[in-house]
Amino acid sequence: MSRTARAFKTTLVVTAFGYASQGLSIVAIPLFLSTVGIDSYGLMVTVMAFTGYLNFADAGLSWGSMILIAQAHGRGGKAEIAHIVRHAAVLAAASGLVVALAVAVVLTSASFGWRLPMFAHHPEADRLVLIAGAQLIVTLQFGIVYNVFQGLQQGYWTGVYQGASRLLGLLCAMAAAWTTHSVAAVMLVQLAMAVLCGIAAMVHGWRLNPWAFQRGPWFDRAQYHSQIRIGAKSFLLQIGRTLSGTAPTLGISSILGPAFVPFYTVPTTLLSLFFTPINSWNSSMQSAYGEAWTAGDLDWIRTAFRRSIARALLVGSLGVALFVAEGDTFIRLWTHARLSLSAPMAASICAIVVSGALIAAGEYLLTGLNRHKTAAVAELANGLIALALVPLSVHWFGLGAVGMGVVAAALASSAWVLRREIAARIGNQCFPSPWFLLRLAATGAAAAWVAWLFVGSLGPQILWPTLLHLALGGAAGCGVFALLAAALRLVDSEEAAAVKHRMRRMFAVISP
Repeated sequence: MSRTARAFKTTLVVTAFGYASQGLSIVAIPLFLSTVGIDSYGLMVTVMAFTGYLNFADAGLSWGSMILIAQAHGRGGKAEIAHIVRHAAVLAAASGLVVALAVAVVLTSASFGWRLPMFAHHPEADRLVLIAGAQLIVTLQFGIVYNVFQGLQQGYWTGVYQGASRLLGLLCAMAAAWTTHSVAAVMLVQLAMAVLCGIAAMVHGWRLNPWAFQRGPWFDRAQYHSQIRIGAKSFLLQIGRTLSGTAPTLGISSILGPAFVPFYTVPTTLLSLFFTPINSWNSSMQSAYGEAWTAGDLDWIRTAFRRSIARALLVGSLGVALFVAEGDTFIRLWTHARLSLSAPMAASICAIVVSGALIAAGEYLLTGLNRHKTAAVAELANGLIALALVPLSVHWFGLGAVGMGVVAAALASSAWVLRREIAARIGNQCFPSPWFLLRLAATGAAAAWVAWLFVGSLGPQILWPTLLHLALGGAAGCGVFALLAAALRLVDSEEAAAVKHRMRRMFAVISP
C-alpha cells in the first residue's frame, strides 16, 4: 500500500469516527445545556482548555518518538523502532508524574484560596481539574501504542481506538448528564472510556506489531537525548498550539465569565464538521512526509502538500459558505434558542478555524521533515501574542471580536514564517495561485448567497419547516458550489480520479 493510500485509509477512519462523534454532539450539546446548565457546561469546557497547559508535561516527547519511529520505518529498522518504543515508555511515565505534581500544586493552591481568574468564583472546578488531570495521565501512557500506529503508517487503528473512546465517552456522558445533572459525573465516565479503549489499543498493538514491543535495554543515553532533542522542537510547537488554541476560551471566560464560552465553542463545533477530514488528512500525512523525506522523495512531498492545501481550501470554503448562511438559524433551533450566532462571531470563528487548519497543515509538513524549529518558535510567539490580544479585543470590542486577536497574532508570527520555511525546503510551487483563491472566493460567495435565500427570511422557528428550509438551502448551496467548482476547474481531475479509484478498492470487500 502506497504512502498516499495509507494516509487516505487513515483519513477515512478518523473522519468517520469524527463525524459520528460530532453528529452525536448535535444531541449532546443541547442535553448538556439543559441538564447541567450553560454556566457549568462553560466551566467544563474551560477546564478542558486548561488541561492543555497540563499537557506541557509531555514536552513534545510524543511527537518526537512518533517522528523517530516514522523515520526508522523508512529505513526498515524494526530493532531500532523497538529501542525507541522502550525509551518512549520511560519518558511517558515521567510525563505522567509531572502532570500529577502539577495537579497537586493547583489543588493545594486552591485550598488556600489562590485560584486562577477563570476559576476564582467556581470552587467546584477543583474536582474537575483532578479528573481532567487523571485523564491526561492515562492518555500519555497509552500514547505510546498510538505513536507506533502513526509511525508505521497504521494510523487508521489510532483513529479507531481514539474515535471509539470519544464516541463511547460522549454516549456515556449524555447518560450521566441525564441521570445525575453533574459535570463531574460527565467527566468521570469519559475518563473510564479512555482507559477501556486505551487497554484495547495496547493489546491490539502488541499483537499486530509484537516486534515493536520487544524487551531490551531501556537506558541508552543517546536515545533519550535524541527523543528529547526532537521533542524540544516539537514542544515549542505544542506550547504555541496550546496557547493559541485555548486563548479564545480562556480569554472569554476570564473577561466575560464561563457562561459566555458556549457562544464561541458551540458554533466552532458546527463549523469544525467541515474541517474534520481536512485536519485528519494533514495529521495522517505527517508520518508519510517523514518517510518520504528519509527516502529522498522530494517531488512526492511537494505534490502531496500542494494538493493537501488545495483540498483544505476547497472543502473549507464550502463549509464557511454554509456556516455563514445557515449557522445562526441552525444554532437557535439546535439549542432551543439558548444560544445564537452573531455576524461578528461568525466572522471570527471562520477566520480562526480556516487559519488554524492552514497553519496546522504547514506545521505537520515541517514536523514530518524534522525541520520545524523556526516554525515552532513562531508558533510559540503566536500563542503568547494571542493570549495578550484576545482578552484585549474581547474587552474593548465585545464577544464577537474574539477572532481579531487570534488572526492578528497568527499574521504577525506563524503565517509568514511557515510560508518562508516551506518555500525554503520544498519550493514555492506548492502554494495555490492568487487566481485559484479568487475563483474559490467567488464560488463560496455564490454558494452562501443561494443557501441564504432559503433561510434568510425565516420568522419564528418551528422545527420541521425550519429543518426543511435548512436542508433545501444546504443542498442548493452544495449544488451551486459543485457546479461552479467544476466549471472553474477548482478540482484536479487526476486527483478526483485517484480518490474514486481508492474508494472503489477500499469498499470492494463489501460489494455484492
